[in-house]
Amino acid sequence: MSVDDRLSQGIGPAAVIALKQAAAEDDTNAAPAWCARLARFGLVEAAQDHFRPAAESGDLASIKCMVWLAWEVGQENDAVTWLGRAAQDGDPWAMYELGRSLPQEAERWYRRAAEAGHAPAMNNLGSLLSRAGHRDEAMDWYRRSAEAGFDIAMNNLAIQYVLQGSNTDAERWFREAATGGSVDGMANLGRLKLEADDLPEAESWLTAAAEKGHAGAVELLADLLTRTGRADEAAAWRTRTAPGP
Repeated sequence: MSVDDRLSQGIGPAAVIALKQAAAEDDTNAAPAWCARLARFGLVEAAQDHFRPAAESGDLASIKCMVWLAWEVGQENDAVTWLGRAAQDGDPWAMYELGRSLPQEAERWYRRAAEAGHAPAMNNLGSLLSRAGHRDEAMDWYRRSAEAGFDIAMNNLAIQYVLQGSNTDAERWFREAATGGSVDGMANLGRLKLEADDLPEAESWLTAAAEKGHAGAVELLADLLTRTGRADEAAAWRTRTAPGP
């Protein structure tokens, strides 16, 4: 049975078209979802055979398909090999994923991806530099990532400002993250407002984060409610999030 015959089963034809598009767009939600569907139909190997010729010829989207498919079936070494091919072609996403896959080479690959404009790589490079004590450079990469719209970096940058005692700057970036939908941003902004004794706004942001399941926000919200004479509401929040038997 040919590769195309095997892929004609189930969702094969739609999957390989959609997977290539997701890989080309670096869609980290759609690509693994399509790979998982191929796996459920037992079609990962057929999909690999389908994409391999184009990947070996240098087609970047097909190379990325090979990465996603290798991840789906736990072929980590193959995934790294294909990532290396894509990174050699200058692809920032592949550089970033190599940094995640090869901890001993993380700074090298994160830096290359960051310099190519990859916002998550900028953030991860900032974290590596921060842990190594290079605070000024870390702040610069956090800021660049945050300005590119990456909410995790907004939180990290704001935390650095808190550590420096610059709460005005911290509030700005926590708020940017929170209004963009970041649950951590909501919780951290709520904490900051609580520490500033701005209880109404603190309650608003902590409630928003708690409703999305943020455990730290639940605890802070419960403490705030107790403090303002609403012990029953506080108990309800703690019960709502308590682990089952």
